[in-house]
Amino acid sequence: MLKLILRTFITVSFLSGFSTFVAAAEVKQLDEGVVSIASRTTALRSQGIKQAFEEVILKNSGTQSALLNETIKKQLGNASSLMTQYGYFEDDGKLFLKVNFDHKHIISLLREAGLPVWGKQRPLTLVWLVINDNGQREIINDASRDPSRQVFNQESATRGAPLLFPLMDLDDSMKVGVNDIRGNFTDNVADASLRYQSNYFIMATIEPQGSVYRYQMSLYPREKSAQSLQLTSVINTSGETATIDEAVAAIVAATSEYYVGQYAIADSGEQKTTKLSFADVTDMKQLVAIERYLDQLSAIKSASIGRIEGQTIEFNLSLFGNEADLHRLMALDPRIETVTTNSQQNLDYSAIGTQVEAHKETQIYYWKGQ
Repeated sequence: MLKLILRTFITVSFLSGFSTFVAAAEVKQLDEGVVSIASRTTALRSQGIKQAFEEVILKNSGTQSALLNETIKKQLGNASSLMTQYGYFEDDGKLFLKVNFDHKHIISLLREAGLPVWGKQRPLTLVWLVINDNGQREIINDASRDPSRQVFNQESATRGAPLLFPLMDLDDSMKVGVNDIRGNFTDNVADASLRYQSNYFIMATIEPQGSVYRYQMSLYPREKSAQSLQLTSVINTSGETATIDEAVAAIVAATSEYYVGQYAIADSGEQKTTKLSFADVTDMKQLVAIERYLDQLSAIKSASIGRIEGQTIEFNLSLFGNEADLHRLMALDPRIETVTTNSQQNLDYSAIGTQVEAHKETQIYYWKGQ
């Protein structure tokens, strides 16, 4: 059952055919923590609830530093007050405690603590990993039984950072070999990555070096930016660990921390507002779906319909962060397509609520739905 949990906490949408993986993934079970436990005693259950609470905080904030926040540490002493249910199950002869918490209260707690909140829609990352164990180098594929593959699953679930691995079928093998990854030949790997439609891809190696393991990793966006002549990494990191498992954890942690900086949004403390529009809204079902979508975005405090003109719906939004945060977050969602921007006179609002005329562009989106 635990393996099932690790496999299903992330939902990746598919269109027809393998080559149309939809970029980004929706992370499920953000209110749930699962911890290994020795027995069903009250004392161990209380300890397990606290561990599960820390897991949920980590998944919803994305950053390890959230666990050091004084507000979070204070709530940890009374974690059970936010619990909605708990239960035990066994897997491979081991006992586990599964705890669910009130998700709205978890988000409110993070906001109160001044911490970033990472929403359900998160970048999907393709992992190209060469691992050297027992003197053999290999590229870890999706079906690999190498123990590191399961560790990636576990770290992905703990961090709430969706990952996938290449098939390494004939198409992949013709384009990417061990030396391409070890030599950091980005063009070959970037070309092979396109079929997966992930938002980012990792090129990484884990190799023994004396009594330790040395890891190196680089994270790349799917495509180069319009301003760049070549694809450049957004993070590069390396280090030494005692085990392969620790190296895997370090790679996933570095990836997650970068995404938190890009997509998790803290309350700025300012009263920031903006407008955006959805075009070609033809029925009430679409409108309700759009309203629900906006309401759950971690960048938005509140959303209301400001204007309806034909089949275009304009929304007034109050933001936790800024407009760039909002649009960067929306760009991840496969249900959203950018149409254009519409230059017009919009009303912006100062922190004290005074209306000010400002010439701005309203971003227009198209709702593709599921």
